[in-house]
Amino acid sequence: MSKAISRHSDIEQVTFQPAYPGSRAVFMAEVSTRKEMRQIQELFDMVGQLAEVVPVSHGTVMSYAVHVHGDTSLFGKIEWLLKTQFTFSLVERDFSAVTLQLVESLCAESDTELLDLPHCGICDEVDPFPTRATARLSNGKEEHLAYCARCSARHSHEEPAEMVRELVRRDRRRLRMTAETTVLLMPEMVEELQVAV
Repeated sequence: MSKAISRHSDIEQVTFQPAYPGSRAVFMAEVSTRKEMRQIQELFDMVGQLAEVVPVSHGTVMSYAVHVHGDTSLFGKIEWLLKTQFTFSLVERDFSAVTLQLVESLCAESDTELLDLPHCGICDEVDPFPTRATARLSNGKEEHLAYCARCSARHSHEEPAEMVRELVRRDRRRLRMTAETTVLLMPEMVEELQVAV
């Protein structure tokens, strides 16, 4: 007996926000008081003014992923601050499946909450700084899409509109883009493209 295939409505419009190239690191520190927890939150609030910051875990083990677009000296400064203020701190100069497993095991051992991070719509890998898109469907609903750096890189040589079409075509949710589907770029990307011309 065959299963009925449930189909999503066609996509009317996709708003596309690409991930920007750069370097990533994950910073972890063990805290023992609410005061230390506040200190680390304030530190990464400040870092968020200079780079992209995504919290990864919250509790006894506080961890944050940081993405810089240029100079990576910020990583050394954050590492120094953590090591001078907290008994246990650790830095991983990348974000990978191994890094995530390390954070997960530290969270499990310390009863710390691991926060929900975006999963790639193609390979299901976790990526805190994915290429993102919002698809408005013909039934009026919206789908939020995310694609990891590895899957996005396969189409990075293409024009942005074609890149997002290829990513959505490969998405596990089997969303359907038609010739009439409009692809919009986030305003900051349009500005960058205009400056580059």
